[in-house]
Amino acid sequence: MLSRNLVALPVPYLALVVLMVNVARAESTKVVSSFKCLLDDGLAEHRICQYHNLVLYRAKFLYIYQGPDLPQLPEVMVNWHENVTLEILPVHVSQVPQAWDPTQYEVVRKATITYRPYHRNYYHSLAEAIFAVHLLACTYFQYCQYGDGSDLTAVFIDTIDDPVDWDTTLQSAIEALHCLTPRPAYTIKDPKLHDRVVLLEIAVAGIGNTSRVYSGTSKRFRELYSSPDIQISNQFRQRMADCLGLTIQSPKPHGPYKVTIVNRRYASGRHMINSVTVAKNIKRMDHVAAVRVIYLEDMSLKQQAQVYMHSHIVIFTHGAACGNVIFMSPGTAAIEYSWLPRDATPHNWTTEVISDLSLPITFVGLCTIDTRNIYPPKEV
Repeated sequence: MLSRNLVALPVPYLALVVLMVNVARAESTKVVSSFKCLLDDGLAEHRICQYHNLVLYRAKFLYIYQGPDLPQLPEVMVNWHENVTLEILPVHVSQVPQAWDPTQYEVVRKATITYRPYHRNYYHSLAEAIFAVHLLACTYFQYCQYGDGSDLTAVFIDTIDDPVDWDTTLQSAIEALHCLTPRPAYTIKDPKLHDRVVLLEIAVAGIGNTSRVYSGTSKRFRELYSSPDIQISNQFRQRMADCLGLTIQSPKPHGPYKVTIVNRRYASGRHMINSVTVAKNIKRMDHVAAVRVIYLEDMSLKQQAQVYMHSHIVIFTHGAACGNVIFMSPGTAAIEYSWLPRDATPHNWTTEVISDLSLPITFVGLCTIDTRNIYPPKEV
C-alpha cells in the first residue's frame, strides 16, 4: 500500500519523502556512546569505568552523545606517577562527519584501556603494562586463563611520542601479550591508526584500587594502592606458562642445585666481566649440580621463561631481566647484585614484583662499591 501511495505522489514530493527516509535510516545507524562506572569510591585514582561505543580516531577517544546536554564524564586516572587521566572528547551526534559510515567502522568487541610506561623496557612491559591488561581483563571480562580473550584488544595510552614500538624493539613483549589475546595491540598515537575510525563496543579503563606498578619511594602510592589479589596473580603466571607450553616445577629441597648467571652484553652496561670465574667458583660448592652463564638479549619469551623456570638459583644484575622472576618455580632463589648504594633502594624493582605477585621464592640483594667487575656501571 505504501509503495502505491508513493508512486501516486508528484515527483517533488516523492523526492522529499525519499530524502526523509534516508535521513531517518542514517540517524538510526549512528553510533551513540554510554558509560557506567564499575568501581567508584569517589577517587579518580581508583575509578574503573566501562564505555560502550567509544570511538578512537586520530589519537583521541570520542564520546558520541545525543540530546541538548553535554555529558558529565567522570575523571578516570590511567597513570598515577605522571598524573595522566583518560581524555575523552564529547561529540554531539549531529557533529559526526557524514563521511563516517558506521558499516565501515573497524569494530573492536572488547578492549582494555591502560597506560604503557617505558615501553622499550622489558621489565615495565611485562610486569606492569601487560599485567595491567590481565588485571582488567580477568576482573571485568572474566578472561583469566590462556585461551580466553580471543575478542579482546589491548589499547595503550602513551604520553611520549616515540616511533619505535614493541614490534621493532621488544618482540618478547608482543609474545607475552599474545598469551592474553591473539589480537594486535593498539596504541592511540600509532600513525597506522590515524585515519581509521575504530569503534570500541565495550571498553574498560582505569587503575582500580590494586596496582602492579613500581611505586619507587612514594609512600602515597602505597597508601592508595594495594597489591593485586593473589588468585589473579597466580592466574597470570599460570596463563603465561600454559601459553608457552611450560610447567611450573618444584625444586628438590636439598639439591643438587642448578645455578644460572644472567649476564648482560658489554654494550648494554652492567656486564659482569668475571662471570666465567664466578661460575667456576660456584661449581666447586657443595650441592651444586651445574652452573651456566647465559645472555637473554636474543632469546624468545619462551626461552627466557625456561631459563628461570628450570633454575634453582638465578643470579643477575639490576636491570630489566628482573621481570623474569615471575617465571621462577616455588622454593627457588633469586640473587640480584648492584653497584648502587643500599640507601638508593637498588633492589626495589625486584622485591616489589615478588611482593605484589606473592611469588613463593627467596630473594637476596647484594650491593658493592667495587665496580671493577661490573662495567660499565650505567643505567641504559
